[in-house]
Amino acid sequence: MLHAVVAEWWFTAALSLLAVALPAALMWARRGSRLRPGTHVLVTGGSKGLGLALALQCAERGCSVTIVARNKADLATALQQLQETAVAAATTLRAAGGAAAPAAKLQALSADTTDMTKVTKAFEEAERNAGPIDVLICNAGLSLPGLFVEQDVSAFELQMRVNYLGNVHSVKAALPGMLQRRAGRVVLVTSSLAILGFAGYSSYAASKWALRGLADCLRNELQGTGVEVSVAYPPDTDTPGYAQENASKPELCLAVNSALGSDLFTPDKVARLLLRGIERGQYHLPSADLGQNLLVSGMTSLSPKRFPLLVQVLLGPILPLATSVFGWIADRAATKHNTAHGMPPRR
Repeated sequence: MLHAVVAEWWFTAALSLLAVALPAALMWARRGSRLRPGTHVLVTGGSKGLGLALALQCAERGCSVTIVARNKADLATALQQLQETAVAAATTLRAAGGAAAPAAKLQALSADTTDMTKVTKAFEEAERNAGPIDVLICNAGLSLPGLFVEQDVSAFELQMRVNYLGNVHSVKAALPGMLQRRAGRVVLVTSSLAILGFAGYSSYAASKWALRGLADCLRNELQGTGVEVSVAYPPDTDTPGYAQENASKPELCLAVNSALGSDLFTPDKVARLLLRGIERGQYHLPSADLGQNLLVSGMTSLSPKRFPLLVQVLLGPILPLATSVFGWIADRAATKHNTAHGMPPRR
């Protein structure tokens, strides 16, 4: 298929350009772990899926981890996994003759991020039990696919409350303490739908684009304060939320998604790359999907570039052509589907 040919050409060209700029890329990647043993990481939406994968990998590093979510049963199960992971990590460290690390403090707190009062209370409790929040990962969210003309306004309102305002509440609760200490990192987890949009996601993508806008503003606003910001764009990830999303996708959405093509990644792989980016102090965190990384590189605006500047310059001629081709594929798939379902294009 055409999109497969273009994707292969795009992939080959990008790898060639990256190889040319490898020295610059190595200099650009900042070293030094920011997730050391004892670091307090709080993950919202941390009871399952990508949030849980992030929490578990932080526990493997010896971090103190707080997960926040609504469902108490899910939280209890997740906390047990965190405790087992932390014990295994400590055992491995001792067996390797490593120095004793600070005892990790693990906790699971129930709170609805759409309620500012409950978020504030949960974060205060988290800090009383495990110390100041060093890294806040705002991962809580939901996706309700549907066609704009069919979806009730309530679907738009709910996703904006959860995906955007829920993250605003979380940052509001953690940021004052970080500013007082002049240290900390805020990570906003958006989606691939924060850099593109297609049929079936008008209510979801808008909330994620808003979150990306918030990240850009916060990054600039916090310059010189010691508090840093990162933004993540997870690709399609094999989580319970993704399975639920697929069950409600309209046919038009499925048709366009299929035409564009999409790989499904494991939560562990997605989490590993995100945490690697956090440890390197990156703003745009890396995705497991190469094409998505390239799309991000073409939409950085005033924020730091996704790749080293030399790579960005070399990619310049490629991105408009590639995105135009994929845009044409999406439009063609939507037109074909609508025509087949009784909505021929106007002439």
